[in-house]
Amino acid sequence: MNNSILGIDIGTHSIKAVELIRGKNKKIRLRSVGYIPSPSVSSEGTTKKIVEGLGRLIHDMKVSTNEAVISLPPSKVVTRIVEVPLMKDAELASSIQWEAEQYIPWPLAKSRVDYAVIEENPDTKRMKILLAAAPKDFVESIMSIVDQVGITPIGIEPEVVAIVRCITFSLPPLPAILVLSFGATNSEIALVRKKEIVFTKSFPIGGNTLGRAISEEMGFQFTQAEEYKKTYGIEENRLEGKIYKVIIPLLSAMLSDLEKALIYYKSQYSQETISTLVLTGGSAKIPGLVPYLTKYFGLDCQLINPFSSISVDSSIAPMVIPDGVLYTVATGLGLKVFDL
Repeated sequence: MNNSILGIDIGTHSIKAVELIRGKNKKIRLRSVGYIPSPSVSSEGTTKKIVEGLGRLIHDMKVSTNEAVISLPPSKVVTRIVEVPLMKDAELASSIQWEAEQYIPWPLAKSRVDYAVIEENPDTKRMKILLAAAPKDFVESIMSIVDQVGITPIGIEPEVVAIVRCITFSLPPLPAILVLSFGATNSEIALVRKKEIVFTKSFPIGGNTLGRAISEEMGFQFTQAEEYKKTYGIEENRLEGKIYKVIIPLLSAMLSDLEKALIYYKSQYSQETISTLVLTGGSAKIPGLVPYLTKYFGLDCQLINPFSSISVDSSIAPMVIPDGVLYTVATGLGLKVFDL
């Protein structure tokens, strides 16, 4: 049983890592945390730069373990909820490859496929499966990167799985949750019922999309546009609503997908209601986003604090608490090894 573990989130915008420790009282403690910008994906020698950056990050964190769980970003993984006839484990293991082939855009022979049963219905004799697949060469490249840093990967999984684990661990028990992970280059929606993912969808809209739009509309450099986005966000009464007017149309597709997810949930579980929308990801911190979504959907909308149920060392609390939402994936990865 692991008592100390690293969660490493290698994202397109930044690399985040946490070290979690479980004491004799089974209380989980955040021992160390780290954050660095990711090297540009268009630059030469990107892998080498990631290795060097991650190595410095792990060194500076002064970690006490070399074992880690690693994330797979939405842009490199397919996650689907698949409904199949009720069957035994051996049958499912055999048929899941055929199911996966219908959803992945690359050859099955070049894919790494995993799955988990999330729901069984004896009445309809059907079952729902969370299917995840990623290109083998990408998975192997991630494994190679952490290996070169001296880290032993004991698990690798999609970001959305880690996010949901962290949210369900951090919040009081809720029958159902709508999750929006708003990242730098991609975003992901998940429906969570009884702590299990019952729907997921990713799309290529992120904070960088908004920054580029502000840059083009206002004639700013991208870095200046990012500062305006982070300062004014979608608060209509600030800067004469200029930033608000640029951002809101870009959010329309995201809002539509969130609405469709709620409709889907109602079609599947007609007697149940979702009352909570949880946001995570760096772009979820855009000023005005939480109250805007609260008003738009009429739901209890909140930013997740991944450390709300975790003890945080006083030496690092001032550094991590204000930006806790950035570490949701890394924290969820670390929580994977504990018997929660």
